[in-house]
Amino acid sequence: MVVGNAVAFVVSAVILVGLPAVTPEPVTDGPRRVALGDRPYLLLTAVDGIMAIQFKVLTVAIPLWLVTATRAPAWIVSGTMLVSTLMVVAFQVRASRGIDSPTAGGRAYRRAGLAFLASCSLISLTRAIPAWAAAALLLTAAVVHTVGELWHSAAGFEVSFALAPVEATGQYLGVFGLGAGLAEALGPSLLIALCISWGTAGWYVVGAMFALTGLAAPAAVRWAQARRSVPARPTATQKSSSKLTVPVTPT
Repeated sequence: MVVGNAVAFVVSAVILVGLPAVTPEPVTDGPRRVALGDRPYLLLTAVDGIMAIQFKVLTVAIPLWLVTATRAPAWIVSGTMLVSTLMVVAFQVRASRGIDSPTAGGRAYRRAGLAFLASCSLISLTRAIPAWAAAALLLTAAVVHTVGELWHSAAGFEVSFALAPVEATGQYLGVFGLGAGLAEALGPSLLIALCISWGTAGWYVVGAMFALTGLAAPAAVRWAQARRSVPARPTATQKSSSKLTVPVTPT
């Protein structure tokens, strides 16, 4: 696996080297920390950060729950991760189709939150039931959760790029990444405290957290759009003849 991973990096590097050069967008004079003053974008960062805790459900919460609270065989941990990985590889591009505007990204966040609520509810039912039933429910929950993950990932990419000014993309994407970074740091402890320590009730709390955050996302996107004029995404023909510019309203 280690050697295969190294080979994959080399192949990726070869592909990237062969890509055509992109003309850098000229940098305009202005504040170097303008993204930190953009409150609508910071709110979207928080929304995505809370949703990003879902990445730790499959890798932290489900494994601990499975071995401490269910009768399912331990190998189901690998099964849930394998199912999720295969789905992401096979359906990520397809799941992102149609999520081509901030508004569509907000709706995708909402769908993702509801999917996470459904998966958490299924997981909560696996305590003290026969092993075969617990295994079936956990695998089903992994499928539902991964559908939500596909929508969440597509929404995050669309919203973070579309609402970032072209001349400050690096700043904005750096700030947006703070949400996922905090989720990476705090998510495991939060999920263990709720899902493992609280038990069944904790899964419903986590599911509700995801659902409410997803439901709030469209309003957060509308606020960000109202503070910034975002032109329609150019067609392939327009891309070849002009540059995309995004006027920015200082915040």
